[in-house]
Amino acid sequence: MSDSNIQNGFRQVIRDCFDLFELQLELLSVDSQEARRKAISALALGGTAATLGASMITVLMIALGFILHEQAEITVGWSLLIVCAVTMVVIVALAGIASSMLRAASSALAETKSEFVENLRWIKATIISPDTSARNQLRSESFPDTVETNSRVQRATSTASSPIPARR
Repeated sequence: MSDSNIQNGFRQVIRDCFDLFELQLELLSVDSQEARRKAISALALGGTAATLGASMITVLMIALGFILHEQAEITVGWSLLIVCAVTMVVIVALAGIASSMLRAASSALAETKSEFVENLRWIKATIISPDTSARNQLRSESFPDTVETNSRVQRATSTASSPIPARR
């Protein structure tokens, strides 16, 4: 195999790597737009929950505690504690919904990650052994000189007579 064939094959690999990198960036762009859209709605819900929890909860808890104290005839301390516990359950539920929405937004990037891993495996396989790479076996036009040379060598070795006489 000549040096020019190796250089041409290496150039093809580098060009294919750049093409894969470009496609990977496009896929990342599309998936990140979807993830951003989902994350915005999740963050809006989380922000709403935080705002409600921080600004209105104290006054509401005190008011409900006094109402519970008057209606159930329990001490003020116990009525405030009961109201606080119920409010905490509501806040945890809202935070759980926001968390699941954020997980759904991040899962939109899972396809991009798997494609990237697959592309890295292909690059590794191609650089280590370009003649046996599955992609190059399917697309022999990627390495026309290398494939032609290898097939000529294989034909020559299969048709050449062996220096060792055949047994009879």
